[in-house]
Amino acid sequence: MAERRGGRAVRQRLMLWLALPVALFILVDAWASYRAAAGIAQSAFDRLLVTSAHALADLIHLEGGELQITLPHAALELYGDEAEVAGRRGDAVTRSRMIYRVSYLNGEYLAGERAVAPYAGLAPVHPRYGVRLALYGTQLAGEPVRMAALWQPVETHDGMRYVVVQVGEPSQYRDRIARGILWQTLARQSALLALLVVLIWCVATVALRPLRVFARQLEARPATDLEPVAVQPQTPQELLPAVSAFNGLLERAREAQAAQQRFVADASHQLRTPLAVLQLQAHAGLAGELPAREALEQVAATTRRTARVVQQLLAWNRARAGVPAEQIATVDLRALLEEVAVELSPLIAARHQDFQLDAEPCPWTGPAWMVREIAMNLLHNALTYTPEGGALGMRLQQDAQGVRLVVHDDGPGLSAQMQHDLFVPFVSGAVGGRGAGLGLAICRDLAQACGGRLVVENRRVDGAVRGLDATLVLPGWPGASAGRPDASESRP
Repeated sequence: MAERRGGRAVRQRLMLWLALPVALFILVDAWASYRAAAGIAQSAFDRLLVTSAHALADLIHLEGGELQITLPHAALELYGDEAEVAGRRGDAVTRSRMIYRVSYLNGEYLAGERAVAPYAGLAPVHPRYGVRLALYGTQLAGEPVRMAALWQPVETHDGMRYVVVQVGEPSQYRDRIARGILWQTLARQSALLALLVVLIWCVATVALRPLRVFARQLEARPATDLEPVAVQPQTPQELLPAVSAFNGLLERAREAQAAQQRFVADASHQLRTPLAVLQLQAHAGLAGELPAREALEQVAATTRRTARVVQQLLAWNRARAGVPAEQIATVDLRALLEEVAVELSPLIAARHQDFQLDAEPCPWTGPAWMVREIAMNLLHNALTYTPEGGALGMRLQQDAQGVRLVVHDDGPGLSAQMQHDLFVPFVSGAVGGRGAGLGLAICRDLAQACGGRLVVENRRVDGAVRGLDATLVLPGWPGASAGRPDASESRP
């Protein structure tokens, strides 16, 4: 079996075309989920900071002429140093330690963490909370901290004054929550992706099973089995074009095989008689039944006829094979006909026949060797059927429809039977008892390959047959009528 090579398997393509976009979607969705979770966490913790700032502001009171702030025990758990220790379980932070600072508008320290920098400037009224409030991020001891700064009016011995209450907490906790949401989302969606990959693999395996069954059927076929592949009810619709194309290939292979078998049969049929004659002539010469010169002349004549039969068989086989593109060229048909006439002139002269070529220069693009073979066969048939001293010739005409080559003779014309079997190989039926052999069958196939047609008809004068006209009609190349069933015909 030949080595199997090709591109990626269908399952691999499905993996790439489906799994990769899904994976990309998962990444984008996870990032969007992370951003959304981070935003939600930010909003929730910011609300907690604002609430804590309001709670601390409510604890500010005037005592002994000074502003004081007294934290209850519950607040000490949040803002005290023990909060960070109590908030740890193993290595996981479950609650972060909050920090605060209370300052006057000029930044003068009142209470809380001195390490916290006082807020500089005047915050605008927050649209959500309706108070002067600023939410911002800063650094404390090299760690990111999220802060809320609230402007709170308080009663002092000098009257009403504003203080700035700053409450914050490290960003680590809220970042860890957002990352946790991100990893949970990635874990769930990665599991979904893995399940999708397995599902794609299984579905592709089941879907491609008919293709593997089809391949095994083809592998099990013997080389001589060219019958069409039967379409089963379970065959998928997507596989039907491939089955149809393969059956078309088998049909063409059967036709090629049949053509080869016909060629072998035709060759054996045509060569059997000449070879038998050669053998008899050679035996007659060796046995002394004929003079040596006469025997050699007969052998030479039989050899020439055999060579022509072989040439016709080869031309016929080439015509059936089609016209390769490299055989298309522009030629002068008049020059081509002159070559044919010169080649057959010894036979014409030997029969004392009157030959006439009526042609003007005629350029034509197509397979020149086919036209030459057609002209050679038609002219050879004409001189064969024209009696000694008769007239024959070739006439070349060109018009808007194409080119017409007419080979005419003064022979006996076509018999009624020959008109029916004109293009059947090896059939004789002319009025004089001689047939066209392979000649007209070859001409018909060559004309079809050229995209033209061959018309053979009796020429009548006053109702009587006075010869035969064989007309080759050639359109411009490429011919639109190539291979038509009516590309050759006979007329009475």
